[in-house]
Amino acid sequence: MGVRDWWIRRRAGARIERMVDAVNSGQVLVADATAYEAFGAGQGVAGVLEVHDDHVHFKANSEITAADGGRHTTRSRIAEVRAGDEPGELVIVFRAPAPFQAVVVTPFRHVDRWRALAAG
Repeated sequence: MGVRDWWIRRRAGARIERMVDAVNSGQVLVADATAYEAFGAGQGVAGVLEVHDDHVHFKANSEITAADGGRHTTRSRIAEVRAGDEPGELVIVFRAPAPFQAVVVTPFRHVDRWRALAAG
């Protein structure tokens, strides 16, 4: 059993390191986020937004540790990225059909890449 546990920890550690490298390089964008299913909805769902290639994935805080779950869409569904109400916030607005109308993110890295999401 010890060898199996060692191997699982080693593989998980390597996956985490690859993810950290991808985030640091800007290949993957990850930020704290609040998703809104409808415009004017007072209560959003807090979680994390991840963008990789054409894939946009939002996971609520309650889903973060689950292997699957969350809501998925593509970058082509992004209609606009604009400044939010608070300093450092960006609002990502989606075209229908999408699992949410808008997501407010607070990126801590690669802000220019976040702003460019609607362009590409």
